[in-house]
Amino acid sequence: MANVQERPEDTSAGLRSFVPEPIKAFLRRREGWVRARMATRHRGATFATLPPYSVEPMLRHLTHGARTVLDVGCGTMERLSTVPVGVRIGVDAHRPYLSNRVDDDLLVPVHYDARRMMEIFLPRSFDVVMLIDVIEHFRKGEGLEILDVVERIARSRVVVFTPLGEFPQSDFDAYGLGGEQFQEHRSAWHAADFSERGYSIVVCPEFHRAATNASHRRAFGEGGAPVDALLVWKDLAAQ
Repeated sequence: MANVQERPEDTSAGLRSFVPEPIKAFLRRREGWVRARMATRHRGATFATLPPYSVEPMLRHLTHGARTVLDVGCGTMERLSTVPVGVRIGVDAHRPYLSNRVDDDLLVPVHYDARRMMEIFLPRSFDVVMLIDVIEHFRKGEGLEILDVVERIARSRVVVFTPLGEFPQSDFDAYGLGGEQFQEHRSAWHAADFSERGYSIVVCPEFHRAATNASHRRAFGEGGAPVDALLVWKDLAAQ
């Protein structure tokens, strides 16, 4: 049997090279939306997969129809500004992030420690609570306690995005705003951590890679293997 090197050249790749970049970008966005819409129908602890360019569409699908959203560890609130929801509140423990937030008068910044959110938010006070690239910054026990808290604060859904497995990070702040202590990775998360809590799970293969992630380059070098990511969510209304 001929091996891969002996197969005829893929002529379709040559044809694709003639497609203008704007059209390629449009097709990627369209595919991203389609795959994200399909993935939101996924339920249970079995794995589904999602390409990196479907993550943002997926987050929009998971917040679709919500009236209120809380983004825990919101940073400078760029992500929250893209969520098509009326009431959008972001919590972060590092005040300079909030002081340098995006220019959007409809975003509400709250300077507070995520571990103490029950002091200021009542149970079932937000339709959706998001923790995007946040839970890995806490020790495992603290992260599990935060999940307990956000599952009480959320009315309908909790959404979490985090590296899959080990991804060391220290002395690094992607924003350049002095938040290195808050950006340190203190725990590694796996599918079982969420499946046993009733979360639906999607794996984003090779989401973190050196070419697009400065922290990945620092941790693994230019030739380091990419790190997968987990996008998980729990529907509370169905329980």
